[in-house]
Amino acid sequence: MDALLQTLERGAEAEIVRVLDEARARASELTRAADERIATRRGATLERRETEVRKDHERVLAGARHTARARVLEARAALLDRLFDLIRAVLPELAKSAAYRRHLASQLQRLSAFAGDQPVTLRCMPALSTTLRGLIKTNGHVRVRGDARIAAGFFVTTADGALDVDGSLESRLERLRPQLSLEALAALSA
Repeated sequence: MDALLQTLERGAEAEIVRVLDEARARASELTRAADERIATRRGATLERRETEVRKDHERVLAGARHTARARVLEARAALLDRLFDLIRAVLPELAKSAAYRRHLASQLQRLSAFAGDQPVTLRCMPALSTTLRGLIKTNGHVRVRGDARIAAGFFVTTADGALDVDGSLESRLERLRPQLSLEALAALSA
């Protein structure tokens, strides 16, 4: 019986060792699987947070770029406004210059062709009245009037209102403003 008990004890011990080994192997397998799940979740969380941070960074960067562009555009607009204000301030003197007066004859000739035989009123800055009267080959159809409200240049209107021409330097400046603005900005950046 002692031999039987010893055999049973050895069998029980072997069974205990086998069950413990299986339990350890299973625990190791569960721990490894848990570690893999944790690593996968950690990686997914890290990737998600990196994506969120990248998007936030890109959004902040885009906002900063937008703000910087807006400031540059505002500065350019302010610069161009100051430039055109300065130009407007010198237009009356420019209209009194010999160079401007030399070109008046060709302008008036073109306007006369459009007006035909219609009576025309030519309103101009007072400093140009005498010059314009001298340039007009009047046949009684053109009346020249000085107008203190006109800073530089002239306006031509036919009696029937069919022809109304703004020949003021201010209007020319505004018509040419887009082109002049581009040229001014190109000159500044050069």
